[in-house]
Parts: sequence; C-alpha cells; structure tokens
Amino acid sequence: MRILDTLDRSESRLIDHYTQIRNHKRASCRKVINIRIPVPGGQPEAFSVYMRDVSASGAGFIYPGEFHTTDIMVGIPIPGKDDTWFQGKVVRCKEFMQEGFWDFGVKFTDRLV
Repeated sequence: MRILDTLDRSESRLIDHYTQIRNHKRASCRKVINIRIPVPGGQPEAFSVYMRDVSASGAGFIYPGEFHTTDIMVGIPIPGKDDTWFQGKVVRCKEFMQEGFWDFGVKFTDRLV
C-alpha cells in the first residue's frame, strides 16, 4: 500500500496535465486484478497484480517485475459475479526503482465475453 500511496502522490502533482490528455476520468481503486498474457500455441501466462486506478478506457497497476509484451488481458473481479475481462495494450511501463516494482498503464481495446 505504501508504494500505491507514493505513486498516487506523485501523480497528483501532474493531475492537470493528465486530465487534459485522458479521455475518461480515473478513479482510485485498490484491489487485486488478474492478468493473462497470451502465449502462442499454449496456455496464457496468468498472475495477479494490484490495481491502483481504473477508468472506462483503462487501468493502472503495479507488479514486482517487468513483462515484454504489449498485448494483455485484464480480469477485474466483480463481487458475486465472474471477472469482467478486457483486451488491452500496455501504454506505460515504468520501473519504481526504490521498491523493485513496475508501474503499468493499460488501455482497454475491447471487452471480452
């Protein structure tokens, strides 16, 4: 949570800039979500991450490592229902060096059934 708080503070300083370039307002949302990375000819690589914010067009999350693909699937848990899955493109991947975590931003490209 400390890492998420630090990222929120640093982003709050740039809120005016981000507001101008984003199409949808972001809401802080701290929960575990699921990520799947497609593997050609095999089962997708699956793991969980901590989401930090979400909007109608994307989400931000942190993960203790880097992955080298831009195409991912994001599963957001909905209480009492199945996860809602989105196809997405990684548009931000930045190392948070002091903590050994990576900050990712994903743009949703499609809602999956």
